[in-house]
Amino acid sequence: GIAGFDTPISGRHLIEMPYALEHIPIVLKLLEDKPSKALTQVKTDIDKAVAFLKQNSDKNTFDFATFLSEHLHAISKGMLAFKQEQNIASVEVTSVIKKDAATLFDKNAYDVNAFVPGKAYEIAPDKIALGKELFSNSILSRDNNRSCITCHLPEKAFTDGRAKALSLDNTDLDRNTPSLNYANFQHGQFWDMRSDDLEGQSTQVITNKDEMHGDMKDIIAKINQNPAIQNRFKKIYNTPKVEEWQLQNVLASYIRSLATFSSPFDAFMRGEKTAITERQKEGFNLFVGKANCASCHFVPFFNGTVPPVFSKTEHEAIGTAENAQNKTLSKDPGRGRFHPTIEVLQHTFKTPSIRNIAKTAPYMHNGGYQTLEQVMDFYNRGGGKGLGLHIEHQTLSDAPLNLTPDEISKIVEFMHALTDN
Repeated sequence: GIAGFDTPISGRHLIEMPYALEHIPIVLKLLEDKPSKALTQVKTDIDKAVAFLKQNSDKNTFDFATFLSEHLHAISKGMLAFKQEQNIASVEVTSVIKKDAATLFDKNAYDVNAFVPGKAYEIAPDKIALGKELFSNSILSRDNNRSCITCHLPEKAFTDGRAKALSLDNTDLDRNTPSLNYANFQHGQFWDMRSDDLEGQSTQVITNKDEMHGDMKDIIAKINQNPAIQNRFKKIYNTPKVEEWQLQNVLASYIRSLATFSSPFDAFMRGEKTAITERQKEGFNLFVGKANCASCHFVPFFNGTVPPVFSKTEHEAIGTAENAQNKTLSKDPGRGRFHPTIEVLQHTFKTPSIRNIAKTAPYMHNGGYQTLEQVMDFYNRGGGKGLGLHIEHQTLSDAPLNLTPDEISKIVEFMHALTDN
């Protein structure tokens, strides 16, 4: 809401928001079973938030960081306090936001199991430990010469630092290696979203002839012939033999554990006001406001999974060029590769998370942009269309953002504050 996602044309979100906030106590009053101190506090916090909003409704200069961390968080905490005070039971449905989370930036606010295929796939410490070991085990490749960690290096936020991934015969593949950090919080894996979940993603990589060239049946046979590994699977899943889905699940469980929400920006949002610099704070305000980045990279995951229910991950056509010279449109059709007759899917790609982005250069699906400054220049000029490239159905506005060099520098500094500790 604060990014203007629901009002992309009118841009009146900051003007409309007070009316939405003022109706929260009216709804809570309907649920009040006994006199509520918490509701009184919620009303007070909403009055403060509305007053803050009415001071400035210009998204280009609005202080989103203060509004979110001090005002919206106070209201959110108050609503949870009201729920607890009134003994209101939680609705027993699976939700991404945990029912006891006070804000969107609580340390353990999100349930990773909301993204798993079923209850048997839920995360567990022994699954994570085994998955971590197998992640770096070459037993998963055909010739025992490559593992997952070959291309997903922890020190590079589980990317490889190359423009494009390296094939088994040391030639470039088509695309940049995506980060695995926060990959769980997406409905769709790979740049083209061809896999629904992390379980399916692992199999596609393992069996790809250019990546690991493994055969799942052969790999499962090798694991079943290894008593040490087989016994660990047996303790977890209580089956006599290791099954393919179990291998997928332990690998996926390890990847699901990589989302730590431990960046300086997270600390700032939890009340540590000195965790980021003033320029990084201003960079966040630009990111949400004038630069319009948060209308695709949604807070708090900073990816394309749409809050507040997080049931959909978006893809976009932004007109990425072959490289930062911005002369030629990338030939990669993205999702259009699998839907050649659907025009609106041509050159569309999943919106990735920018958490830990300072570690994942080079950028874009083709690794054509070496620095974050180059990426920001591309967006500042209106993407592919704004640069004069021919792309049908660009979802990114082709209007220039008119960001100054100093404003771009602040946004880049903010993105560095998304690096996990």
